[in-house]
Amino acid sequence: MSITTTSDSGRDGGFVSSVEIVYVGFVALLVVVFLGYLGRLTASGVQATNVAQHAARAASLAPSPQEGVSAARSAVDQSGIGNRCESSPAVDVVVTPGAGDPWFGGSVTVTITCDVAQSSLSEVWTPGTRTLVVSDTQPIDRFQG
Repeated sequence: MSITTTSDSGRDGGFVSSVEIVYVGFVALLVVVFLGYLGRLTASGVQATNVAQHAARAASLAPSPQEGVSAARSAVDQSGIGNRCESSPAVDVVVTPGAGDPWFGGSVTVTITCDVAQSSLSEVWTPGTRTLVVSDTQPIDRFQG
C-alpha cells in the first residue's frame, strides 16, 4: 500500500482574504443604512397617519364646521409633526354635509401633506425630499349637539 500526497498550490483552504472581508463589510454597511432609511420612512408615515386621524377626530367633535376646521388645524400644530417635515405640514379639511344638516350627520376628512428630507431619513447625505400624503375620515355624530 502506497500513500500519495498531492502538492499544495499555495492556496490556503478555508480562509477568507482581507479583500473579501472589506467587500462583505461594505455591503453589510449599505444594507444597514438602507434598512434604517426604510424604518425611518415607515415611522414618518405612521406618525403622519396618527396625526391625520387625531385631527379628523378633533374636527368631528366640534360643534360647527368653522370650529371643526380650527380644531383640526390646532391638532396638527400641537402634534409636533412639523419637527419631522421640512416646512409646516399642509392641512386640508373637507366637510361632507349630513342629510338635512350642514354639519351633524356628515363627515370630515383631514388630509396632511408633509415633505420629509431624504437626509433626515438615512442619516447620511441623500438629495431630495419625500412627500407624505395621508388622510383620515371621521363621521360627525348627528346626535352630538
